[in-house]
Amino acid sequence: MPWKDYIFQASWSHKCPTYVHRTPPCQGSCPSGEDIRGWLGIVRGMEKPPEGMDWQQYAFLRSTNANPFPSVMGRVCPAPCQTGCNRNKVEDFVGINAVEQFIGDTALEKDYKLAPPGKDTGKTIAIIGGGPAGLSAAYQLRRLGPACTIFDDHADLGGMMLYGIPGYRTPRDMLAGEIKRITDMGVDLRLNTRVGKDVSIETLEKEFDGILWAIGCKSGRALPVPGADAPNCITGSI
Repeated sequence: MPWKDYIFQASWSHKCPTYVHRTPPCQGSCPSGEDIRGWLGIVRGMEKPPEGMDWQQYAFLRSTNANPFPSVMGRVCPAPCQTGCNRNKVEDFVGINAVEQFIGDTALEKDYKLAPPGKDTGKTIAIIGGGPAGLSAAYQLRRLGPACTIFDDHADLGGMMLYGIPGYRTPRDMLAGEIKRITDMGVDLRLNTRVGKDVSIETLEKEFDGILWAIGCKSGRALPVPGADAPNCITGSI
């Protein structure tokens, strides 16, 4: 059926439309579980921000409920949300990735802050790994109140976002800005520290109420050519 017929089907359909609030396909296809319909609605002007807040900040806060890296994700995510978009049936998908990147870049430009930390619970969590998983966990935990300490064996946070993805894909200043927003929530850092060598697991078990292992998956993507799996071929990730 031509896409115009899809759009104007309501003019001749004999069925009475029934509106049901369900998870949209774009959101159901998103591994991060972002409220895509929510922040797209804010960008479109369908949902108005609270008084005294511009719509860009409102969209940023809605977006970062699930993911604190909109600028980075808008650049590197393979966008399964766009594959699941209903608009594929009638014309073309909504440019969700581009909108997310705009939200993230605008937030950095205007120095928007993340939601404030929650009330102190008196609990302490050790997070082993300062990549996207560890940083996202620290962000969500600080929103709930526990104190967090990130242990990483590198001099800088970021994991594969920094050491695996080239700078032309994730501009370093923007990545640093999104990481700083998280650490500014009161996250303690123990960099250049390898757990199991510089500090024992037994020590962490005594000092912290919980330990989260977020050591990442530092593996490169092999070239799709014969012989790429030969023992003398290595990837560029570290």
